[in-house]
Amino acid sequence: MLACFIWGDEGSRVSSHQLVAWVGRYILPHERQLRVWLRAAFPTVDVDDVVQETYCRISRLDGFAHIDDPRRYFFRAARNVVLEQIRRERVVSIDAASGLAELDSAPDLSHSPEEIVAERHMLARIERLIDALPDRARQIFRLRKIDGMAQRDIAMRMHISETVVENDVARGLKRILDQLSDEEKAELPIRRREPGKARSGRRETGGWR
Repeated sequence: MLACFIWGDEGSRVSSHQLVAWVGRYILPHERQLRVWLRAAFPTVDVDDVVQETYCRISRLDGFAHIDDPRRYFFRAARNVVLEQIRRERVVSIDAASGLAELDSAPDLSHSPEEIVAERHMLARIERLIDALPDRARQIFRLRKIDGMAQRDIAMRMHISETVVENDVARGLKRILDQLSDEEKAELPIRRREPGKARSGRRETGGWR
């Protein structure tokens, strides 16, 4: 963190000493909670890198008088860093990758510790449902939706067709959703396919049900 502030822009409207003091008083106390939230919501990201980049962005602020809620600002800045990494590297979290939620619809980062715990429990619930999938389906689902591996690469790796990969992912998602209660589903903004993007073509049936 300090490196970002030491090498900050000389032309900023506030001195580096003022900014460091502000960060130390209003931002730093929330770092531990931010790390907990990042690990729960985005288990595939490098939390240290995200936090470091967030501090670096804060170090480039021209001022901080406009920030009325430093904690909210800190969390949102970190969230933006994660979303940029996801879009750039095509790495997604369990809930987003499973088609259960859009990252852009992530819960308000001002959530209470109790709500954050509830979100972690939901992620753990989904993880258990993934683990309960048949062996091949579980492996394919994780490679495709958690590791972000291309459908073609999975097919080559497992010596199966891309259609089988696609179908196993779809069946896995359906099985997960079928085991969620209505209340649990209500907590998740389901991603809907855009018009005109319906899949077509021959499907290879068979396999697990």
